[in-house]
Amino acid sequence: MREDKTNPDTNLILDRVLEFSKDKGLFECGAVIVGVSGGPDSVSLLYILKSLKDRGDISCDIVAFHCNHHLRPGVCDEEAEQVRLLCNKFGVDLKVIDFDCSGFAEQNSISEETAGRVLRYEAFEQYAEKLEEQGKDNVRIAIAHHKDDIAETMMMNLFRGSGLEGLVNPKSRNGRLIRPLLCLRKNELIDFLNAVDIKFATDLTNFTTQGTRNFWRNDILPRLGEHYGEDPSVPLTRAYRLLSDDLDFISKAVDEAYASSKLDLFGYPALSVRIICELHPAIRSRVIRSLWLETFGDLIDFEEGHLKDCISLFNESIQGETTLDMPFGRKAYRHEDVFAFSTAEGLSVLARVIAGKKGFLTSKGFVKQEISLEDIGNNGQFSTKIPDSTYVLKARIIENSGDLEYNYFSWFCPIEAFSEGRITLGNCDGIGTALRMKRAGSAGGKELNRLMTDLKIPESARKQILFIECNGDVLWLPGYGHGVGFTNAISREKYIANRQSEGVDPENMVLFTIERQ
Repeated sequence: MREDKTNPDTNLILDRVLEFSKDKGLFECGAVIVGVSGGPDSVSLLYILKSLKDRGDISCDIVAFHCNHHLRPGVCDEEAEQVRLLCNKFGVDLKVIDFDCSGFAEQNSISEETAGRVLRYEAFEQYAEKLEEQGKDNVRIAIAHHKDDIAETMMMNLFRGSGLEGLVNPKSRNGRLIRPLLCLRKNELIDFLNAVDIKFATDLTNFTTQGTRNFWRNDILPRLGEHYGEDPSVPLTRAYRLLSDDLDFISKAVDEAYASSKLDLFGYPALSVRIICELHPAIRSRVIRSLWLETFGDLIDFEEGHLKDCISLFNESIQGETTLDMPFGRKAYRHEDVFAFSTAEGLSVLARVIAGKKGFLTSKGFVKQEISLEDIGNNGQFSTKIPDSTYVLKARIIENSGDLEYNYFSWFCPIEAFSEGRITLGNCDGIGTALRMKRAGSAGGKELNRLMTDLKIPESARKQILFIECNGDVLWLPGYGHGVGFTNAISREKYIANRQSEGVDPENMVLFTIERQ
């Protein structure tokens, strides 16, 4: 790739981008995906990064990514071809993806501009993950926002009612996203491309007032400049820097509050409702946004109205499971002290995680598996993988003597509990809900579903809770207790004495245990 070494201005541009990016650690990664539309901004970005790579200033790999939104028939295809030719000239690998932006916008009742942004960033993320699976370390995504975009974005977000995060946007780095050109003006990029004789596409719609950004860029900001006699981007950039310092301070407080609010749900991100309610509103709202970001990897279209809906879930009057609709089919979820986000498909997984945290064991689907004494008696022990779960049920015949170990996930089952030599391992999905449980030593029992309500098991997980039953009676509910037998040395002696008084001598029993595979 040719670099114009005779023109000191071109090297100055490269040096400015390098200094800006090094200071912020933008290229401390294994590869950078460059979003290339074919316009001057993205073409400049690709050329600059490839030049820095060729100069030996950066070591990360450079790859290009082009999204064809098919919003301008014929023109979009021409731009895609121009990007292909450009990448061939630069010697840069290119990935092209096609979108039906119009169809996606109509399906989700959003603008085509928003649809394009959502699809584009989702595709970027998927491609980054794919490269990491192929061995690239810490892949980042470079976007061609420049200094002029700061003024436009600040004003757009201000009139949308944004807070600090909206005003301090775009940032030089946000997660995977990096913006190495925020140190340069638009006119500097165009002059740079002209100096190195690189062609670029021109989207004529950018010179109209069609669309919010174009309205600010081509109408409002120029008028403000005429009125104040100063380029509006200059004072807005100053305000941007000042607000950035304020946001950095608040962000540290948010990080601390987020860490203290998080619940340990086996790796599933969730927050404590009790702790969130104690936070200052300014911190609370940002903690909720942090949860959304950790759950889904982006903050796209998570707006003030959605935030208010989430906060409404913290009302003390809310009982049981409650969900609210969020953008793109996502859900806000509350159960007791747990607040979380999930996809619609993931709600059952989240409920099972909560049940697991309470000590109950679940399987993803249908479970109904008969266990016979003959199976156990052949060699004195038995083991079976519980379907659609990470658990194994083990059983062995033991003599009723010696030191025994008791816990919630083991059950000393008297042989007499086997009706006609059989009992059943299952869940409500496999067996049904017409079951009762009477805890050993208690006077009365309860319907299983009522018992699960009392135990505050999420309703979405109840059909997957594992148990052992016989003839409609739950004999063992791991995590809670059993209906027949004993759980400690005192209840063991009492059970044996009671059975002996009835003329039964329980010499042997079956020890059931459930272990993670």
